[in-house]
Amino acid sequence: MYHLLKEAIVTHIQYGRRTPLVLAYTDEISYFSNRKNVAAPVELNTFQEKVQHAVAQCNKCKTTEKNIIHGGDASSGIMIILNPPSMLSSVEKKVLKPDVDTMLDKMMKAIGVHVKACYVTHMIKCESQRELPGTMFSHCQNLLAKEIELVKPQIIIVMGEMRPLQKIVKNSSGIQWFNIEHPITLLKNPELKKPAWNTLKLVKTVLDGK
Repeated sequence: MYHLLKEAIVTHIQYGRRTPLVLAYTDEISYFSNRKNVAAPVELNTFQEKVQHAVAQCNKCKTTEKNIIHGGDASSGIMIILNPPSMLSSVEKKVLKPDVDTMLDKMMKAIGVHVKACYVTHMIKCESQRELPGTMFSHCQNLLAKEIELVKPQIIIVMGEMRPLQKIVKNSSGIQWFNIEHPITLLKNPELKKPAWNTLKLVKTVLDGK
């Protein structure tokens, strides 16, 4: 700070008092004060942090409630996209979440994969009762495509309705896609567990062939 004050005095003398000394000094104080108030950029290291940050910045839907990205290190090469039944309320989703997590863990263990080695995310990033699912996904579509680009999975398992993802599927390359019912649907309809298991066996075949 001393050398800056010295420069201000020299300038004041050399230029015939064109710049008031107090103003020059005040400007230097202001400059450093403002620099202290500038927040350092947040370092985002994981897929989960990057996506969660992007979701937090989005305000396209009329909601303040954001789905938490489960994340995972994707070391298995598997990405799981959850798309729960559209008629399910956010309250019911919260009540069933522990059961969903337990079933998801069991499903992955059945094919020799730990769920933490999968990257788990949501097709729709927010919870809103004031937006239609189709509208919400139209807002999330680019974000999900970017998420896939970041994770670079070899296999994507869509749990739930897959139809909204057709554009992303069409534009993806080098990824094998599989579709099974969402764990909530399987919990409510146990007869659907067998077809889901048959699909998971196909996933295991791909993993074993890697």
